Amino acid sequence: MLWRLPRWVHQRIERNLARRDILYPWWVPMTCFVGQIVAVVVAIAQRDALWPVQPMTATVLLVLVSPVVHFGLGGWLPWWIDSAATIVAAAVLMASPVASGIDLAPALLALIAAEAVARDGLRPGAVVATVAAVVIVATEVTADLDSYGVYLLEVLLGFVVGAMLWWQMRALASERAAREGAWAQATTAERERIAREIHDLVAHSLSVSLLQVTGARRALRDIADAPGPAETADAVAEVDAALADAEQVGRRAMADIRRTVSAMADGPSDRNALPGATDIAALVQEVSAAGLRVEYDEQGDPGTLSAAAGLGLYRIAQESLANVTKHGGGVARVSFQVTGAGAATLRVRNPLPPGRPRADGLGSGLAGMQARATQLGATLRTGVADGEWEVVVRLGPERGTRREAWVELPCGRTIGKVSPT
Repeated sequence: MLWRLPRWVHQRIERNLARRDILYPWWVPMTCFVGQIVAVVVAIAQRDALWPVQPMTATVLLVLVSPVVHFGLGGWLPWWIDSAATIVAAAVLMASPVASGIDLAPALLALIAAEAVARDGLRPGAVVATVAAVVIVATEVTADLDSYGVYLLEVLLGFVVGAMLWWQMRALASERAAREGAWAQATTAERERIAREIHDLVAHSLSVSLLQVTGARRALRDIADAPGPAETADAVAEVDAALADAEQVGRRAMADIRRTVSAMADGPSDRNALPGATDIAALVQEVSAAGLRVEYDEQGDPGTLSAAAGLGLYRIAQESLANVTKHGGGVARVSFQVTGAGAATLRVRNPLPPGRPRADGLGSGLAGMQARATQLGATLRTGVADGEWEVVVRLGPERGTRREAWVELPCGRTIGKVSPT
């Protein structure tokens, strides 16, 4: 039986079909070929030519050409050669009509018409069906074929069945292509999200560590200039504290990276919760303890924001402070206002050092902040305002009457404020 065929036969059939972008399962073409073989054998038996062997018995070989080449040898016959062999076999058999009953020889024509449409498309199938109909009509004219109208209807039915299979295969191919495109898009988006998370963690940790190392270097200079043992001991203590803080930040960064990757792979958990809006104050305190001068002003209750919004704002604040460490100077000012109903404004400002122009906003850090703001449905503005570099992110409806005009970049970010309106 068909389902008891050896596994290697199934695999060979499916590989042969896949090489030609034919998406049918193995049993569809096999059923068609088995049907043709059964039809030709019964048609020969109806003519008493099965035994002893007669010349028309060779029609079995004509029908066997296609399955032997396709699935036995792994080759592929053009549709017109494949169809011609079966049509010739049917014509030879129909030239000797049966005395009574329904002749199965025309069933070969219906099956080959269905196969041609399902495998090669509507046009080749229409050609094969037309030729099959001509053979039936010619046999009726020359050999007085009984019930030729029924046989013509069989060919038409075969064409319709083949067309249904063809359209089904096209729909399946379109659906698979759409799924592959959606999978590729989702994979790219997830990779970008992971890259942003890792970038924010590493950039922030390195910035804090660099501040600690800078403090340690200054303490080492104090050791060299220390006038006495007491001052030397104090300087050594400062170096030890700075390096200990840097080590602690590095260990915490590794733990955060592992926690973030684990949350991305397995989903968030209560035991390893990601940071949120309530952690922004601790973030500012950590950066300030590392040596960066920061003024922080918080208004409202950050706990009212959702976990996703809190994480996004935290990462934007983290990246902004890391940029202050790399590019800024003077005192950084962080303002965080939560006005309720999911609305909040985060603003980070720092003076620009003289003679050190700010980048144009095309770095990966600002691009990551822009992506996070877009995911939250927030607006992000970065640029130079009153001699300071400013990052402003607004979540929810904007409040207040003061409107700001900004020079927009093609990517949606800003490079500077023109003038209030």
